[in-house]
Amino acid sequence: MKCLAIFATAVVAVISGAELKSQSPIDLSSSVKPIVNAGNFSVAVSADKGVVLHDDHTIKTTWAAGPNSHLTLNGRTYNSIQFHPHVPSEHTIDGKKYPFEVHFVHADKDKNLAVVGVLFEEGDKPHPFWAQVFQGLDGLTKPGDNYTVASIDATLLGLGESDVWRYSGSLTTPPYTEGVEWTVLKTVQKISKDQLAAYKKVIHHDYARDVQPLNGRVVSLVAKGNKP
Repeated sequence: MKCLAIFATAVVAVISGAELKSQSPIDLSSSVKPIVNAGNFSVAVSADKGVVLHDDHTIKTTWAAGPNSHLTLNGRTYNSIQFHPHVPSEHTIDGKKYPFEVHFVHADKDKNLAVVGVLFEEGDKPHPFWAQVFQGLDGLTKPGDNYTVASIDATLLGLGESDVWRYSGSLTTPPYTEGVEWTVLKTVQKISKDQLAAYKKVIHHDYARDVQPLNGRVVSLVAKGNKP
């Protein structure tokens, strides 16, 4: 992580402050009044094969989200590339940080990026989505180790069943590229203590960027409703 921090500092040093005005993550306010979902956000997923990789910083799963899957934001369609957790959460809600956050990374035909974030708090029961993904964690002993899960079903997350915050931001890792469309579920889900421990047994360090200033950006809260 020390090398990553040095690299991140170097990247920021060569980019002028004037260019870094729409950075992620941010603090999200629960007091924002929801707006009607009139095509602002639509998501469809199904079960699909995934390859789970130890990449040193996190556990990254390459996953296409199943046939006929899509993420549609204001009429633009994106396809799933991969998902990965951050521990602790990167986004905060009303200043509160959570122990776990997952980012579902998507790209459109022009390689523009969109990310869907889901926050998790600790609960008593294993989350069924992570039970699928984490089934081979014991075999990930070093970076580069990987395993294949025959079926990962993200419908277990109910991505279209929550109000969502929408805003324009950036990657949260170097080179912090801006122009990323962010969608973060307002509903905080639960992951068990044992599932968190299993993840931390593989990834021993925190992997989360600090909250960044809004700099006048508008953050919308879109009411739930998976309308195309």
